[in-house]
Amino acid sequence: MIVKFFISFIFIFSVFIDASSISTSLLKSELKKNYSFLERSLSESDMRIDTSSGKIFFTNEEISIHVLSPFKENYIINGDAIEIHDIFLDQTQVINIDELDNFFLNLLIDGIDEDADTYSINIINDSLIQIIDNTRSNVVTFSFFENRLNLIRYKDSLGVEHGIELTPL
Repeated sequence: MIVKFFISFIFIFSVFIDASSISTSLLKSELKKNYSFLERSLSESDMRIDTSSGKIFFTNEEISIHVLSPFKENYIINGDAIEIHDIFLDQTQVINIDELDNFFLNLLIDGIDEDADTYSINIINDSLIQIIDNTRSNVVTFSFFENRLNLIRYKDSLGVEHGIELTPL
């Protein structure tokens, strides 16, 4: 009887451990979900925190980001271009993605590749995955809570730190 109990206990415990661990496949699937977001950015040069909020939608063809505050803007990422639409000013601008050279944006567009030559993926613990480019100048940290992506942190090329809190839609 005790042997059956321990075997059952070990089985249940191993299922629990497996269910609570994160992986690159979980990250990939979480990066394809639609979210509302709250983004905070800290500029070290003027020690100011800016906040924006909105929604992000993923489809097979494009990524749509709708910033709702403080200013209404829409970003449509499709192929090799980003279309930026300022709702208030009713102006549209198209930028070639290659001109931006943004590591975080490239990860969102190209997806996560375990065999990538340009970066490495480190699973820190059961709630953190870091992706570090080969020059070690770009790090993106993905934080999970209960196997759901809930925070993305990175520093852009201007030295501004970004924290994006995600809530599934």
